[in-house]
Amino acid sequence: MANRKHTFTLLNKKYELDIADQLEEVYRMGERHLNGLLQAAMAAKIDGYNDRDYLAKVALELATELICIESDNNAGGPDSEALVALIEKIEASLK
Repeated sequence: MANRKHTFTLLNKKYELDIADQLEEVYRMGERHLNGLLQAAMAAKIDGYNDRDYLAKVALELATELICIESDNNAGGPDSEALVALIEKIEASLK
């Protein structure tokens, strides 16, 4: 699987990611889904919120959803290593 740089846009800002060409459409779907969630969150116009706050709110909602899905898939609960990796990704996206 060859990796190549692909550009994705979130909140009108472009981000370049090095991903496999075969995964590009999956990332595009994620880009569209995330932008839709961000637009819906921003429509609430919460006083004092900026783009970063909306992104954090959506990231928390998605992380919680993912943990619930993983918990359902793993009868014993979510894999702690996967949870740590997910938390690290969320924190990195907020920097």
